[in-house]
Amino acid sequence: MIARKIIYPITLFLVLVIGAMLGVIFEKFYGVKNLLKFIRIDNPIRSETQTKNINDAILPKEHQGKLKLFVLAGQSNMSGMGDLPKSGLTIDPRVYVFGNDYRWKLAQEPVDDPTHQVDLVSEDLSAGFGPSVAFATALLEQHPDIVIGLIPCAKGGSSIHEWRRDFNDNTLYGSCLKRIRAASVMGNIAGLLYFQGEIDAVDPKEDPQRTFSPHQWADKFIVLIKNWRHDLDLPELPVVFAQIGTNTEPQRFKNWSVVKTQQGKVRLPFSEMIVTDDLGLRDYVHFTTESYRIIGQRFAKTYLNLIHDKIQNKRKN
Repeated sequence: MIARKIIYPITLFLVLVIGAMLGVIFEKFYGVKNLLKFIRIDNPIRSETQTKNINDAILPKEHQGKLKLFVLAGQSNMSGMGDLPKSGLTIDPRVYVFGNDYRWKLAQEPVDDPTHQVDLVSEDLSAGFGPSVAFATALLEQHPDIVIGLIPCAKGGSSIHEWRRDFNDNTLYGSCLKRIRAASVMGNIAGLLYFQGEIDAVDPKEDPQRTFSPHQWADKFIVLIKNWRHDLDLPELPVVFAQIGTNTEPQRFKNWSVVKTQQGKVRLPFSEMIVTDDLGLRDYVHFTTESYRIIGQRFAKTYLNLIHDKIQNKRKN
């Protein structure tokens, strides 16, 4: 008994000492912020708010099965890298997002929020303000009677090669396809927005282990869209894609003009391209918040024109 009374305090003391030492080590080499990220608690305050939004935004019955769903694919400029405004952001009760946590919630920036992300293959820890909410808002201005669902699938720094067809859910294509099918319970796929190509313009010597396709971008994009349309059984799925804009590091992006030319050569039925090279940047390749708003509006305008032309052609036939 005496031995036990002596051992217990000593054991407890050693545990506390070891715990304190480990805490110091983690703080020194990782820092508290990185440690929290490591155990998936990026921001306790944000996580609590996020959970509240999820619970409050469960789809009401009158919207279930009636969403117009839009797929958001590509790389970081589709995810959004703009600064989040401190005020002035409104949440529209007619716009939802099928989050990276596979839960429906009211759409707010950042739409590509990585909190509780399921498919880590498309995780963007630095996602910010993007074009998708502005796109949805512009659509609602013309069609206030619809309800919109956004499905983020984009991945920063992804090449067109990395979007090739592969059904495994640890790939960008497979993960996106899985999300689309899961989200489709609440509505019908109405369109696909795609913004990608910047990484394919870099000097291939920058990362010789990866496959960049500046001279084959158009062919690979056409195949990608045909595959999506086939696998979703939507041969006339409307697609609007953005041509890459400008950059401030021409020595690094040696094939920038090649990719832009390739994108301008794409010819696909029920597909149109928007331009972005007249818009301001916040860094070497990403846009300002206001530029993302304009990109979203251009996506919407082009999409509506595409749908209008599609309807008119069917009437003629």
